[in-house]
Amino acid sequence: MSINGSLGGAYDLSAFQKQTPAPAGQTGGPTGATGAGAPGAETVAGPYVVELTAENLQGAITISSKLPVIVAFHSAKSDNSAKLITALERLAIANQGRFQLAKVNTDESADVAQAFGTDAVPSAAALLQGQPIPLFQGLPDDAQISETIAKILEAAAQYGMTAVLDGDADATPPEPEIPPLHREGLEALENGDLEGAHAAYTKAIAQNPADDEAQTALHQVELLQRIAKINPDGDPETPQRVLLEAEGAPMTDIDAQLRAADVEFSYQRPDAAFARLVDVVRVTSGEDREAARQRLVAYFDILGPTEQIVVTARKALTNALF
Repeated sequence: MSINGSLGGAYDLSAFQKQTPAPAGQTGGPTGATGAGAPGAETVAGPYVVELTAENLQGAITISSKLPVIVAFHSAKSDNSAKLITALERLAIANQGRFQLAKVNTDESADVAQAFGTDAVPSAAALLQGQPIPLFQGLPDDAQISETIAKILEAAAQYGMTAVLDGDADATPPEPEIPPLHREGLEALENGDLEGAHAAYTKAIAQNPADDEAQTALHQVELLQRIAKINPDGDPETPQRVLLEAEGAPMTDIDAQLRAADVEFSYQRPDAAFARLVDVVRVTSGEDREAARQRLVAYFDILGPTEQIVVTARKALTNALF
């Protein structure tokens, strides 16, 4: 996963912001329960029904910018799961590609269910322009399921999402479009230009303060910049010296502790970095305490909010602050 998309194995669906609705007169509503999309609707390559896993989740998010994706969570341990899947599969085929049914086997893809924030089976959610929308839990009757799908299609039409799938089961999932400034940041990173990457992601955030993906990338770039400053020559002994200096310094020596935390975090020891900075927060105040808190928040963002180590450290930080 690219640096600006790395979420520690989790998927932050809220990072995909709604696009601007199409102007009035350009949406094109549905043509009926079993027909194709609006006249002249865009055709998107892909099957009507797909098994959704961590590997193809990004493809489903991308498709959801063109047409709704209905996500159904099921399990062999749930008696009603098979009934819900059958009902939704029937509707997906009947609607001839106006929505995609993405089935999530929670026994095998618990990480995907976690990304949607659900552990209920059977249940369903929708993806509209990358935004997850809970639909229902349990097994509604067929009429309620049909009505729910109809409402999702109606809502999608209001945003101009009237594309249809071609039903090609062998189609390659579409690649997500990378915003220009994100592409600029990635290219700078590939060329080893940390300053250029920092400038690109900073500009992206200035243009869209809600760009969580750019903010995560910026945190990662800033970590790389700090490590480059700590160890510009790549000396293998420098990290250990930094840790020894911090060990001999008081927790109130904010600079020494922040450097040590960066070393620990960048060398795959986030637990040590978290514990160190929580201790710093406990014994400092004012600007020093805020610096330690902000560094922790940046680490949390890089790893992702659903990682258990982050959840535990966030609680420790809250206790240290209050």
